[in-house]
Amino acid sequence: MIHEKAGREHWNLIAAIAPNGRIYVGYQNQAYTGEDLVWFLEKLCSRYRKRDLLIVWNGLKAHRSEAVKAFLVDRPGRVHLERLPAYSPELNPVELVWSHLKRSLKNRVFTSLTALREAIKEQVKLVEEDPKLVQSFFRKKEVAFITN
Repeated sequence: MIHEKAGREHWNLIAAIAPNGRIYVGYQNQAYTGEDLVWFLEKLCSRYRKRDLLIVWNGLKAHRSEAVKAFLVDRPGRVHLERLPAYSPELNPVELVWSHLKRSLKNRVFTSLTALREAIKEQVKLVEEDPKLVQSFFRKKEVAFITN
């Protein structure tokens, strides 16, 4: 007998990648809110204490939240957000990270959300350990504008 568990349980991931090959990934089992994004941006700011940040991201509603706006007001010039045009995932290098992770996890069966999370963590660790792979995401002609 085959038992199937259907449901809406899933992981939401957020990532930032840098042209130097660094990657930062967060995940949670609920949608990201503006407050969650501010937490992630604060983590990035603490990693890059001496540098201003350019964040290129899509038009997700949470990206335009009051919490994010307040975060930016409190840090004038520290974080600059550049919004991608609507419906243009090909311009977002993080989408290449997601494609890579999905390919590495395809044809695998996960019996629990915990097992999926552990597999994602394992694959993210492999990407973290391969800065040249992360750098290659910036060489795709559609996203090369970020580093030119």
